[in-house]
Amino acid sequence: MEWWSAWVMVLSSLVGSDDVRWATVLGELDHVRAEAFATADPRLLDGVYAVGSAGREVDTATIDDYARRGAHVVGADLALLSCRVEDASVDRVRLAVVDQLDSARIVWSDGTSRALPRDRPTQRVVTLVRAADGWRIG
Repeated sequence: MEWWSAWVMVLSSLVGSDDVRWATVLGELDHVRAEAFATADPRLLDGVYAVGSAGREVDTATIDDYARRGAHVVGADLALLSCRVEDASVDRVRLAVVDQLDSARIVWSDGTSRALPRDRPTQRVVTLVRAADGWRIG
């Protein structure tokens, strides 16, 4: 499933305009995150995560681990199944989301690939924080 088709599902299921707005912001961040995995370039995560974010550390370690083994991950987009604003201020938004990793694959340097295990829908709380040039995952 392409990232944009996941957003069509989300947008069609959301009622509140704030929910749609923040689902869109989160989707754009996730698209950059998936690109970091696909290109094995953790520097792209600068545009996704706030400085010091634990999520960034985990993603960087995962990208680096695959790269050391001659691989990268394609299709690491998260399908956002629901998104609801729990709390919002001028520079921080807390979202209750349900997401699911799409059909990601490991691609090895010799061109072979294999599917990663299928993910199940996962509930989580995501905090977005305002940065100088946009929003980041906190």
